[in-house]
Amino acid sequence: MSSGPFGRSPGPAVTREPPASAPVRAPEGYHAVQDPAGFALAVPDGFTRSFEPPRVFYYAPDRRSRLAVVIQDPQPGGAGAALRASADAAPERYPGYRSATVRETTRKGYPAASWEFTWDGPEAGAGGALRTYDTCWDEGGKMYEVWAAGPAGSAERTKRHAEVALETFVRIKPVSSP
Repeated sequence: MSSGPFGRSPGPAVTREPPASAPVRAPEGYHAVQDPAGFALAVPDGFTRSFEPPRVFYYAPDRRSRLAVVIQDPQPGGAGAALRASADAAPERYPGYRSATVRETTRKGYPAASWEFTWDGPEAGAGGALRTYDTCWDEGGKMYEVWAAGPAGSAERTKRHAEVALETFVRIKPVSSP
């Protein structure tokens, strides 16, 4: 058996065409969405969709907290290399970038990577730093990246949003461009 970039199996060998829709069991405080970009997941109640190429965002009503999904072609070296490259470039892209970790992990059997960091986001003047939780993996011939960001003072809530999004994320057949 061949091993992937992290010395593990590259995940399930069979790539199936995703379904047109998929059931998502949203926990209390969340609701299921079937996104036309080609995924389904649970998002916090009150969050609304905004397509800002290449990302699909789901924003809280005050826009200080958000979820984002990016679907792109796989990157050389896989998810770990992609997030390490992003982390290396972060000090120039994210003012006040700090408290960062990148680690290898898995997501439903696929090699994945996660990146957590704090930065002084655009809302810094109106409420402080942002904490970001980002997970990236390859599946079905695409690279998926799901991240959540919110006020650093509410990091546990933001982390919960990221965890719920990842636990419920399912590929579905896209009905349009993201």
